[in-house]
This record gives sequence, C-alpha cells and structure tokens, in this order.
Amino acid sequence: MVRAPAKPERCGSRWCVFLALCFPFPLIAQPDTLLKHIALDEVVISAQATGFDVDAFVRRVRTDTSFHKAFLNTRFHPHHVRSEVRVRRKDEREAATLYRRGRLIREGRNAQLAIDSLAEHGRLRDRKGGFRYLTVEMYDDVFFPKGTFPADNTVAGRKLVVERGSRFEKYKGELKKFMFDPGTEIASVPFIGDKLALFSPEMAPLYDFRIWSDMKGDRPCWVFSADAKPEFRDGRTVIKTMDTWFDRETNEVLARTYRIAHASIFLDFDIRINVRNVSLHGQLVPVRVDYDGDWDIPFQQRELVRFWLEYTNWEVAY
Repeated sequence: MVRAPAKPERCGSRWCVFLALCFPFPLIAQPDTLLKHIALDEVVISAQATGFDVDAFVRRVRTDTSFHKAFLNTRFHPHHVRSEVRVRRKDEREAATLYRRGRLIREGRNAQLAIDSLAEHGRLRDRKGGFRYLTVEMYDDVFFPKGTFPADNTVAGRKLVVERGSRFEKYKGELKKFMFDPGTEIASVPFIGDKLALFSPEMAPLYDFRIWSDMKGDRPCWVFSADAKPEFRDGRTVIKTMDTWFDRETNEVLARTYRIAHASIFLDFDIRINVRNVSLHGQLVPVRVDYDGDWDIPFQQRELVRFWLEYTNWEVAY
C-alpha cells in the first residue's frame, strides 16, 4: 500500500522545484568532459581563430553569478513592478486572477516593497485568507517580499545554508543552495533531484549542447543551449531545453528560456519560463519574467497557472 506523503513534504518538493525552475543553476562537470558533447556554429568556430576560448566560456557558464545578482537587485535598487497571475481549470476556463502593481522603496540600508494597487477575482483564497493554489503561494513568497528587509544584493554575502525549522523551510534552504552554489546535491527533492544536475557526468551524455551566436536587443551574445536528446526526452531527463544568452562584452546573462517536464505517479509537471535582463549603469536587472506551468500531484488539485512580471523605472546609481 502506497501512502501519500505528509502535506509539508509535498509542498516542500514543489517549492524546491519551483525555485529551481525560476533560477536554475547547472551543477559542475569537468570542462573536458562537457566539451565532448558541445557543437559549435560557424561564427563560434571563426571566433576561435581570433581568440574566443570555448573552454573558458564553458567555465563561465558553469560559474555564472550574474543571473543570481539580477534577482537580488529586485530587493536592492528602487524600481516599479507590475504583475498578473491567471489560474485556469482543466477545460482552460479562467478560475482566478491576481493583478498587482508596486514599487521598491529604499530607506537607508533597508527596503520595502509597497503595493500600490491590487485586484483579485475568482476563488483565489481559502476560508482562512491564504492562497488556495500552492503555485500562487510560492510565486507570492519569491517575488513579493513582505515587510521591511535588509537591502543586500551581494552574491558573496548571501551564502546559502539549510534553514532550521520546519521541513518546508529546510526544503527551501536546500533548493537555494542548488540554485546558486554549484555542486550541491538536492537530496530532499525525491525522484528528480539528481536529474536537475544538467552538467553532471551522468546527465551530460543525455543532452545535445550548442554554443552559437545571436543578438538580444542590440547586444551581440554567445548562446549556450542544452536540449535533451530525442531518445532521452522521457523520465530520464527533467530539463528538456535551456537557452542562455551571455553578453559578449560583459559576460552577463541577458536572457534565459527553458522548459522542464516530468511525469510519474508521484509528480507530474510541465513548465516553461522566460527571463529577460538588461544592464543599467553597470547593474544587471530583470525586465520581464514569464511562467506557464501545469502541476498535477496525487491527492491535490491540478494547478494550471500562468504569471508574468514586468520591472520598470529602475533607479540604479552610477
């Protein structure tokens, strides 16, 4: 007889996966191991003749902190944010919506996200006032911090440790270590934790990796792409596609788009996320986040949720 796990464990697993999707960070494999699986386009091959170092670029992909820094800047530099969440039923009819407009206010060393307008429709909350949908709860916690908090965008100063307290908090702490500390195992994410290690020696052979040239806005970029090989687009892989645009001049991540999916009797999801960043006065900040997810876990209501966030009016000091 298979027993359903306790609710905190189910929530913790989903919370871990959710954050990993929003800010994925590949685990480490040795460059010479990974290079065997990378295809180069003609522009990259030509660039090698003028000094482009593929090995160094792969190391940069594996050790990048600019993506993390862009997220931390949403809790440091004053800006405006506008966001919308839409929850759908199985028949694609709309079940609930949440719209918010706010701004980050700096007060010395502290910051606070002030909500200027809010509109909710449909059955978004339960009788106690909490969010009925776990995806919406996690979105709210990640992107809309509550109260006053220290304004700190220093990646080195945000070393991540497993938090004490409930199992739910420990799940969050372990996942954050995965996001920003390469090489950390995610033992608490059952069945899929090791499969998120995109660059590990075990997972790398299941993917086609490419380095190619592209433009993002008016900025020339090197793009690193990972696509699960057709024969492995099943339960053996979770990250199905991932494309990351690195600014050729600054080496910062200007965009990332990815799809992750998994299907089993314990966990079933299909999620697509797109993130766009820009550099303002030497600071990388996000301008758009798009999420489209389908979660289906036994003993819980299926969740079809889309949301987007737009960040504008950044006040970044020179």
